[in-house]
Amino acid sequence: MPLYDLVCIARRTKPKVLGAAAEAVTSGRTSMLYANQDYQWKEEIVKPLMKTAATLVLDNGGVVRGFQRLQSQDLPYRMRRHQEVFSHGVTWAMQFDASPANMAGLRRALAYDERVIRYTVVKLADSLKDVTGMYSVPK
Repeated sequence: MPLYDLVCIARRTKPKVLGAAAEAVTSGRTSMLYANQDYQWKEEIVKPLMKTAATLVLDNGGVVRGFQRLQSQDLPYRMRRHQEVFSHGVTWAMQFDASPANMAGLRRALAYDERVIRYTVVKLADSLKDVTGMYSVPK
């Protein structure tokens, strides 16, 4: 099975209805309350998204090697996805081994997931030998 690296930018903001109410409140203590809730909202979005991606790989016979939570950041430009425009996102990565047929299902799931702004999958190696750099040892 080939080794892949999935890099994903997830939404950081609340949905439109909740986000507009939160942006309207900007005074003192109330803004701190909403900032704290924004952090909790990010955790409610990113962790289940990572779990969903890992479950899709594992259920189809793949192996998840690890996760890397990169950062919460301003995007380099405004991105449009699912009829919304985003200027902030949370970037994370997942390294995994999976069959090419498994990749089609993962791509389809990420494309329709409303929590995902952008994603890309990079093939790092074709086999375990390419990853470890070890070849057959002479006897």
